[in-house]
Amino acid sequence: MSDTKPLKRILGTPTAWLIGMGVAIGSGIFRTPGEVAGVLGTPWLIIAAWLAAGLVVLLQGLVTAELATRFPRAGGEYVYLREAYGEFVAFFFGWAYTIFIIGGSVAAIAAAFGDFTSDLVQVDPAVWSGPLAAAAIVAITGINTIGLRVGAGAQNALTVIKIVALLAMIVLGLSLGSGIAARPTTAPASGASGIAFLPLFIGAMLPALWAYDGTTDSVKMAEEIKDVRRALPRAIVGATLTLIVLYVLVNVAVLRILSPAEMAGHASAPGEAMSRLFGPKGRNAMLIVAMVACLGSVSSTMLATIRVTFALARDGLAFGFMSRMSRTQAPVPALLIVAAFAIVLALNRDFRQMLNIYFFAAAILFGLSYGSLIVFRWRERERSERVFRCPFGPILSAALILFQLALAVNIAWNEPKDMLYTSMLLLVIGGFYLVWKRFAGTTRASE
Repeated sequence: MSDTKPLKRILGTPTAWLIGMGVAIGSGIFRTPGEVAGVLGTPWLIIAAWLAAGLVVLLQGLVTAELATRFPRAGGEYVYLREAYGEFVAFFFGWAYTIFIIGGSVAAIAAAFGDFTSDLVQVDPAVWSGPLAAAAIVAITGINTIGLRVGAGAQNALTVIKIVALLAMIVLGLSLGSGIAARPTTAPASGASGIAFLPLFIGAMLPALWAYDGTTDSVKMAEEIKDVRRALPRAIVGATLTLIVLYVLVNVAVLRILSPAEMAGHASAPGEAMSRLFGPKGRNAMLIVAMVACLGSVSSTMLATIRVTFALARDGLAFGFMSRMSRTQAPVPALLIVAAFAIVLALNRDFRQMLNIYFFAAAILFGLSYGSLIVFRWRERERSERVFRCPFGPILSAALILFQLALAVNIAWNEPKDMLYTSMLLLVIGGFYLVWKRFAGTTRASE
């Protein structure tokens, strides 16, 4: 290992774009359409949920793009929180992000890989899903430890394969589907109206948001991207708009083949749709595509988000060895630590539990991040021409904070055990800061 040095700007705009799409296109678009359909029950509401989730992610991307161009350094949201609120909040975010967001998302995606693989080879997922997920995490971690160029190349290739596969499925569904999906199904939303409908719609958006999650993760690698102040806004907005089009068309294609009731009955609605068209071979082909998508998403997630853990350690707020970069610019110790967290979660929690843990923690952490834009706008005395300006930045930030709060309340109401589990661990992280300050003697890194 070499000592920590300024990071080289190796990545171009296409890679920054593909990182966001690579993280997002994973387990979500294969596992969650059935969950959305089961709640909403009618085609137009299903499509509305996917559009609404995409709009939320686009607004998040615009806010994050301004923050990234203000502080184009490794670590993304961790850096913004450190600059806005100080060391404690940065410490809290960095450690919570490492455990819940990186570890939780990698574990959830790998768990989906384990489920898809178990289904393909016809073994009991209750027995094999966890070990298969752990094996996937080990394999992808090994690839990313080789170096940045190898990790980026692997994720770019896997992302292109995923996009081509989704486009093929869209063409097949739109051209060969019979349109039987016009029939609505009985779902909780069908009998709800007014205020009662809103929590159901937000609940349906939760799995859709998971499919979009990670679109802004390229900001974690801002210190390694060329022409970062132009490349990142283009990459974030471009990746989000592309995903909205892809995901809406995937759902339209599936709805050309399956009714909402039939979608709700399957863990992988796209797989079932291909099975209807081509029999077992079509279903198995989609399972293989889903497995590749999950592996690509794990690769992209570990490539980008690990920079938060690296930045935390570089600033003296985590163990020093976690800030070491290899000569090929891979944060090997940080990768190994996060992989260990993810493996523990994958072996002990199922997909839905990990999703609830992830989103409850994310609601708190990213709410703080969006609030930092309001802080920076309030502090600034003159406008910088070098910063991308999010239109109506403070207003959008406030709206996103309220939306994150609504997500947290929804999870707490419906899944109180997962909320309590996550809250207890978050409190432990907050208390750990006091221990860290006392016994490790850390000080904030000078700029």
